[in-house]
Amino acid sequence: MIDKNRIIEPLPFKGPENDRRRHTRWALVRACKLRRSSTIAFEAARTRDVSPGGAKLITMGTKIYAIGDRIELAVAWSDEAVVNQDSLIVGRVVRATPAESGQTIALEFEQPISIDASVLDPAA
Repeated sequence: MIDKNRIIEPLPFKGPENDRRRHTRWALVRACKLRRSSTIAFEAARTRDVSPGGAKLITMGTKIYAIGDRIELAVAWSDEAVVNQDSLIVGRVVRATPAESGQTIALEFEQPISIDASVLDPAA
């Protein structure tokens, strides 16, 4: 799969003893924004990898997220500037570690999402 002149492949499967994921994941960098469900302000972030069941994100701000936080996520799957309320993805933080600026967090979505092939491969 090709995304803006880069080859996008599913990340390697590590075997059942090392990888408990239920869904195939793809290394995919997209701008996104997130917020705790209890707040109104969004924070900028980027996806690192995504799957129908969750995503790894790098936050850009100073907010600290903890395991168990309920998060609303809006991903810029395309070049559209506006993400409507209906496209918010709800999930929970399952891992959180410090990063150079912000945090790396792993989200598990409450409901699996459908990832359009055109997101992974614009030629599709």
